[in-house]
Amino acid sequence: MADAKPKVSERRRFSPIWIVPAVALLLGLWMLIYTYQNQGPEIEIVFPTASGIEPGKTKVKVLDVNVGLVRSVSLGEDLKSIVVKARLDKEAEALLRDDTEFWVVTARLGTSGVSGISTLISGGYIQLSPGDAPATRTSFVGLPEPPVTPAGTPGLKVELIGDKAGSVTAGDPILHKGFPVGRIESARLDVETEKMLYSVFIEETYQKLVNSSTRFWNTSGISFNATADGIQVETGSLLTILIGGVSFGAPTGVPPGEPVANGATFDLHPDFASVNRHPYRVGLEYIVRFDQSIRGLRVGAPVDYRGIRVGRVEEILIEELSISGAGEPIPVLITIQPGRLMLPDNEAGAAQMRNAVKNSVALGMRASLATGSLITGSKYVALDVH
Repeated sequence: MADAKPKVSERRRFSPIWIVPAVALLLGLWMLIYTYQNQGPEIEIVFPTASGIEPGKTKVKVLDVNVGLVRSVSLGEDLKSIVVKARLDKEAEALLRDDTEFWVVTARLGTSGVSGISTLISGGYIQLSPGDAPATRTSFVGLPEPPVTPAGTPGLKVELIGDKAGSVTAGDPILHKGFPVGRIESARLDVETEKMLYSVFIEETYQKLVNSSTRFWNTSGISFNATADGIQVETGSLLTILIGGVSFGAPTGVPPGEPVANGATFDLHPDFASVNRHPYRVGLEYIVRFDQSIRGLRVGAPVDYRGIRVGRVEEILIEELSISGAGEPIPVLITIQPGRLMLPDNEAGAAQMRNAVKNSVALGMRASLATGSLITGSKYVALDVH
């Protein structure tokens, strides 16, 4: 039998069976690259507590739209805070500005009402309030309480300066003619000046109502005031009586002023009566002396010129009287305000008024006491040329 020659054939270098795993590998690699390129940023938020926050469940929302999810919750390095790490959607990256704010939304009961009722069923979530600052970042300090006005809300922000806190607190309404147009964002005591400082937000629709002639006053509760014009009783709305509030407007007879910018400061008067006692910013101080009894004359009493209100009594100078001795006239400090006579409420108007007073005194203008109310016995200072 002849020897059979073996048949030699070359083996294929690539088997079709490898197509499937190759395609799967390429598909997995593509999905990995796609996920990485479209993955949103990871942010870090520091909160004082972890109340209402659960990893894998607590969502991050903007205007009730889910934009992220909490991934982890850990104790901070200072052992006094909580560090929350969350992954946001790619579309939410543009919302992370330097002034972006975060806070936890849960059911709360406050002066403005009940909020976050839906969280009783769905659970709490982290609210993101986008800012408008040019700089961006991914590490934030969360707010312990929801802000009264979220960052980026259009409107006017001013500061009020008061002598005491009274019943005005953060969250109280700001009223104009009894209608709410804003709110008090925060209240704090300045240790250096011992003054109360209030941050106030006025909604964009009503911010043009605030100008350089605007005055703010406390409308909380009920106030009684006995003046030369009689007994005055002032009350606010039921809302301000119960929880407090601040109103603003122009003093009686004062024309509108110039527009103001964010950060402008105003004095917070204790009531509307004190606003009319201090309606102008510029005044000239004079000392008048009386030989008769000044019983019934109080600080804040009107100073009139032939029945026209031109100023107010600032102080009865008891210390100066004790120095001059018994039997001497009693000195009283008064202020005459140029704006009350339709002069400019500035230094130019003060200069005109100063010359007018000087000429009037040379012509015989003198001060005397007059009775303003027979009921209260209050008196005022009357100026006239004799």
